Amino acid sequence: MCPMRETITIIDVLIVPLYLLIFWWIASSVKRKHIESEPCYRFFTIGLMLKLFAGIAFALIYTYHYGETDTHYYYWGTQSLERLAHKDFGAFAMIMAGKHTPELYSAFDWTTGWPTYWRDPNSFAVCRFNVLLYLFGFKTFLGNVLVLNVLLFVGIWKFYKLMLKLFPNNDRNFAIALLFVPSVVFWGSSLLKDSWCLVASMFVFCAVHSIFISRKRIAGNVILLIVCSYICMSIRPYSFFTTMGACLVWLGFTYVYRMHSRMFRVMIFPIIVAVIWIVGVGLFSRLGSLANERYQSLDAIIETAVIIQDDLKKEYYGGNSFDIGEIDPSLGGLLAKAPAAIVAGVFRPFLWESRNVLMLISGLETFAIMLLITCLLFKFGLRRMASVIMRNPFLISAFVFMITYAFFVGLTTANFGALVRYRMPVIVFLALILAVVWRYMQLSRLLTEGDKE
Repeated sequence: MCPMRETITIIDVLIVPLYLLIFWWIASSVKRKHIESEPCYRFFTIGLMLKLFAGIAFALIYTYHYGETDTHYYYWGTQSLERLAHKDFGAFAMIMAGKHTPELYSAFDWTTGWPTYWRDPNSFAVCRFNVLLYLFGFKTFLGNVLVLNVLLFVGIWKFYKLMLKLFPNNDRNFAIALLFVPSVVFWGSSLLKDSWCLVASMFVFCAVHSIFISRKRIAGNVILLIVCSYICMSIRPYSFFTTMGACLVWLGFTYVYRMHSRMFRVMIFPIIVAVIWIVGVGLFSRLGSLANERYQSLDAIIETAVIIQDDLKKEYYGGNSFDIGEIDPSLGGLLAKAPAAIVAGVFRPFLWESRNVLMLISGLETFAIMLLITCLLFKFGLRRMASVIMRNPFLISAFVFMITYAFFVGLTTANFGALVRYRMPVIVFLALILAVVWRYMQLSRLLTEGDKE
């Protein structure tokens, strides 16, 4: 099948300018309504339009340069599902509900097309979740991409507003971290697993805050939490476990820090840690059966990591792979590889490892992050940076999320092409932490200069 002929048609060419105009008008109206009371809305229209254009750019590059790729398979799979609804709505409904059997696959035929990713339930979940967006996009590839990015932007903006609620007067820094990081904008605007998981995790953090901390609109946020947790679990199970683990840390430290007695904090802290551990293990053991078999147990994760690292030796990666060394198939062996996996998950590819333009951009981005971290360490010191993080429950949870996610990505990813997509949440949360530390450093400098005067 030729994606140039079958994916992008004249209808796509007609619908793109129409949708861009509609979404720009809506965004401008929203901005005008809120800009006086919330100055952060000065980034609203530009943030949305950048995301929409990035989605179009990704679709065009991957259609006309790379040919048939994952993003096309997700679109065609969605197309097959929608056609199945007309042919056999009962089978369609069961598939949409998560049923996955050979009998249901037999319902597809030449009139519907056969979904490429049926054998991988995690990948096929993207097709299931995309059906409604496909319809709103008038069944066109680019229309689907634009509607998807509007939904994704809603989640990012909601998370951005939450960050400003937790750390006021950080509009510009947080806008850079959430709206303007090049790799996150590009890869996060695509019809792929990665964009779904990133924004679903953001929605989970927002829902947890509303339910357990601010205690507002609880019923609606419980539904949001369940839906987005299901999306994470269905598409990338380790994304769900990492997100929920970080949220448990956030809640635990929030309740500890609300206690006024320092002595009582010290006494209750081990209990909170134990509760977080028990709840986390309980979630992993009870929900692990819903995950892909590669992530449904610790042994399965270890086996997956060993298989992937062995696979790196294969020639078909063409030098685009990275190797963190031999892994001993045990918990101790896994932990021994944690530093290398985390470094890979956060900072690779290094500049000298870049093999193409996209990898070079990613390498420049991580190099800039390393320079910023180095600058903060020299000007602020490791101890003061750690102190800033440890004073705030969310920053603690963001650090836990970043490190854990980087560990999973570095351990279970085979090549740089996948790595730069998978690690988007790592870059986002690292950028948020650095933005807060940078702002704290600026305020400290202003206070010091004020005292001298």
